Amino acid sequence: MLKELELFFENARHMKVLVVGETIVDEFIDVSYEGQSMKSICPVFKLEGTKTIQQGGAQAIANHIYDFVDQVEVITNTNNEIVKSRYVDISDKKKHVEINKFDIKNFPAIDIDTNKYDAVIVADFGHGFCDKLKINDGFHLMCQTNSNNFGFNRISKWKAHKKKSACIDLREASLQVNKKILEPTELEIKKIFNYELNSEHLFVTTGKQGSTYTNGTMYANRKSFKTEIVDTIGAGDTFFAFASLCASLDADSDKLLVPSLAASLSTTWLCNEKSVTKETLLKHAAKYL
Repeated sequence: MLKELELFFENARHMKVLVVGETIVDEFIDVSYEGQSMKSICPVFKLEGTKTIQQGGAQAIANHIYDFVDQVEVITNTNNEIVKSRYVDISDKKKHVEINKFDIKNFPAIDIDTNKYDAVIVADFGHGFCDKLKINDGFHLMCQTNSNNFGFNRISKWKAHKKKSACIDLREASLQVNKKILEPTELEIKKIFNYELNSEHLFVTTGKQGSTYTNGTMYANRKSFKTEIVDTIGAGDTFFAFASLCASLDADSDKLLVPSLAASLSTTWLCNEKSVTKETLLKHAAKYL
């Protein structure tokens, strides 16, 4: 495993990468549960006065790969238009409620030439920033389904573009083929690959089950690395960041190892409070030797 990581480090270190997509501000507000309101059926919380602010979305993806490549550029929104506030219990760190704020105006049209970079990573979180992109083929795409855009941000909306790779989770895969998928088989993964995807590589993350990969001919799956989970928010974005690099390198090596290992590492801290580095990834890998 360490030899494969070191080979990845060597192959990736000369890369010039562009990350495009929405940056999401993640707020974590500490509260304590006081009970239930006497006049209505709703829980009551006390604000504890502590708020942590992190950068998620496209900026988090860029942060994860800074230590691995030569250059990272980011094209994103900059005025905190997208804010997700999570009220977290100080006793057990569980989220009680999330409130989303979208102050989205008309994002400008942006021209992107993928030929200027070794990898262009497009993170479409469905909040409008990517809707006017003018981009030629050959980029890596994640098109996320969330509570705000459920069913309306399917990856097939990008089917006119030939992608270098695409990365989706099980729910997004189910929406793609209009079928609820719980434990995907090789046949189902290849069906997704051939259905309005138009991509050279496909990665499907399957939560606790792990992840799968296909290029239409070759198929591979990998179980999740078992670790003590603090928070899974952002793990899919971490996987996507490193899957994009692995697909760009076009090596015959295991394309699931580095993304799976990095995603596993990112669940050991709260959301995006840290970023993956070479040092932390090597230390994490050493636990599984």
